[in-house]
Amino acid sequence: MIVDEVFHQGDHGSYELTRVHHTDGYVLRVRVYRDSYAKQSTAVAEVLTPLFTWTILASSPGHGWHRTTPSTAPDATPLIPVADEVLQRARRILPVPPPFTPLGR
Repeated sequence: MIVDEVFHQGDHGSYELTRVHHTDGYVLRVRVYRDSYAKQSTAVAEVLTPLFTWTILASSPGHGWHRTTPSTAPDATPLIPVADEVLQRARRILPVPPPFTPLGR
């Protein structure tokens, strides 16, 4: 379930989608950044750890998807398939159910 979503239009053909999901007992963040250059574009899926830090689980470099996205976009639509793909890869990596970690230990 998506609990937060932010789309940001940058300069010179760059735009970014950030989504936070609650899924399978985890908090996952997916960030897709599309730059005017494929080598500077990236997509990552991260999990929130019990210590409230983000750990990257899966990534997708821009060379694999950059050419399928327009140089400018009025909304996040072109980045959604990329975000969904990296999220699904991260979900396959995580154990279900999540391991229990008591706070303070």
